[in-house]
Amino acid sequence: MRSPFVRILLITLLLQTVIYAMRPMVSYKAISIGANNAELGLIASSFAVLSLLVAVSIGRWVDRWGEPRFVIAGAVIILSVAVGLIWIDSIWALAASQAILGLGHILSVVATQALVANRGDPKKRNGRFGMFTVIVSLGQLVGPAGGGLLAGTSASDPSENTLGFGVEQVFLGATIASLLATIIALSLIQPARGTRGREKRVAPATDASPQLHLKYWESVGRVMKTPNMPQAMLVSLSVLTAIDILAAYLPAYGQANGLSVETVGLLLAARAAASMGSRLLMLPLLKFAGLRWTLALSAVLPALALAVFPFVGSLPVLYVLLALAGFGLGLGQPVTLAWVAGQAPRAIRGTALGVRITGNRLGQTVLPAAIGLIAGASSISAIFLALAGLLGASTLAVLRADFSKDLSSDQD
Repeated sequence: MRSPFVRILLITLLLQTVIYAMRPMVSYKAISIGANNAELGLIASSFAVLSLLVAVSIGRWVDRWGEPRFVIAGAVIILSVAVGLIWIDSIWALAASQAILGLGHILSVVATQALVANRGDPKKRNGRFGMFTVIVSLGQLVGPAGGGLLAGTSASDPSENTLGFGVEQVFLGATIASLLATIIALSLIQPARGTRGREKRVAPATDASPQLHLKYWESVGRVMKTPNMPQAMLVSLSVLTAIDILAAYLPAYGQANGLSVETVGLLLAARAAASMGSRLLMLPLLKFAGLRWTLALSAVLPALALAVFPFVGSLPVLYVLLALAGFGLGLGQPVTLAWVAGQAPRAIRGTALGVRITGNRLGQTVLPAAIGLIAGASSISAIFLALAGLLGASTLAVLRADFSKDLSSDQD
């Protein structure tokens, strides 16, 4: 593994697998210690709290101090959470662990993305990012499937879904995988023997000037006044929140409806597999249907699937519905990324993409808790209906947007 890029991909695969294996298991552990639907929402929303606070600054930190340190920091944080989850036995401690896990996640993701961009031949950057996104999707598929199978086969009494021991086995496996990722990450910080194959680092501007902060917030104001930007933000945060809430609440739905932990893990994996497939078909879809209808499909397909989901008793149909939802959800993030970049003038395009990330994190913080309160006052089925409503509103926002104004021609 002499190639840094191969090591980056392996680190990414390990950490994505660990995170997406642990998050459903955290819901199972919360249920086992008496968490209700509202508390599950609190735990789910905790994942984005710390990353929301650092989302704007983390890119500048990585530029200033170097990517490998933040890959290592992210891996060590994820490792620490995996170890802690073996012994944690309170709802508030679970919520705190998810906030810390979210911080480790954003540190590792931003730093690995920067490494992919900065190391290697600049002419091959698009190919590297293509491989990187495939590996991310693979981790999101393997994590819930592998975690569910491990928990189910290790459970002390699988016939009654007594999963305490099985869930702990998943956390133990996550500890081993994240330790391996940390060891590999440490090799990235070795002193370079030359500059070949690496782009020159540009020194970041200082943040000390109040004038720079003023210009930043003025740019944020310009971003939000850009035509169609609020609609793009709504679709982006709706899609990302739907993925988070499914990971958090599908275990509760499975417990309430007699689905085994293995089945829940495979349902989540079906969603991830369909998302990976839709991303491979994104460019042909955009050419065939155009931006408006591809965006509408990314919201309306999961909206319809999730609206029907709680009323279906057939397991094969549940797989089909989550695959349909996953197909749409897989399109949402990359297509809204392109939409935001196209709508924002060149002078504020970077700020627009940063505001999009911050909006996503804000949605991941607020919406799971709000939907959890709705479910706590009614039933688990209300979660799927609330998600369907949110995605339906996003669909209407897309259909009402004006797609005749595309500012992607690099104007200022």
